[in-house]
Amino acid sequence: MVEQTVSLKMNMKGKNIIVAYLLWWFLGFLGIHRFYLARAGSGIVMLLLFVLGVVTAVFVIGYILLLAWFIWWALDAYFIYKIVSEVNEAAGISSSSLSFTTTGGIHDELDQLEKLHNLYVKGVITQEQYDKKKAALI
Repeated sequence: MVEQTVSLKMNMKGKNIIVAYLLWWFLGFLGIHRFYLARAGSGIVMLLLFVLGVVTAVFVIGYILLLAWFIWWALDAYFIYKIVSEVNEAAGISSSSLSFTTTGGIHDELDQLEKLHNLYVKGVITQEQYDKKKAALI
């Protein structure tokens, strides 16, 4: 049976781009992503623009406010990456990252067999040692 281990490493320093985009998508209509990105002033303006647009939607001004809010929200999809980079750079953080590493599995065993065979071919280990270790790997 082949056993494989997957580990996840996440650098949580600074602002994370994934979190920022999730907040933008799910709560962006309230400007929550801007609060997360340390832009509270524009977050409040975005929140007020949305609320005033909804409250006054029966009038033409409400539709204008909602259109302005929607354009701003849509443009934030482009600007979030830049804002996250600026906030992290200002805090002295080079990057926040997410990485997966795997150990074990069929490729790891094949690599070990190849290394073992190379040791045998170079004469570092005997035929008996080679057969014993090969049997243990297989």
